[in-house]
Amino acid sequence: MVKNGEIKQEFDLFSEIWNTYKTLLPVRPRNDTRYWGEAVEKISEIMKKYPGQFSKDLALAILGDLERRCKENEDQNTGR
Repeated sequence: MVKNGEIKQEFDLFSEIWNTYKTLLPVRPRNDTRYWGEAVEKISEIMKKYPGQFSKDLALAILGDLERRCKENEDQNTGR
């Protein structure tokens, strides 16, 4: 059974993941080292703040989606 404290922590995690995701959109090109450094830093901060597999899975899902979008943008720009 999930306790009230755990629900609050999960809500806070989802809120922070969502807010981080929003700030990282639109996705920048792969060669924008400042953007990608900031993305990795923000994802790492979330994983440190909310230790555990669940937060790691969510954080890495966000990073994976950003990378996928970046690749899709590159493919569209090169006509692939």
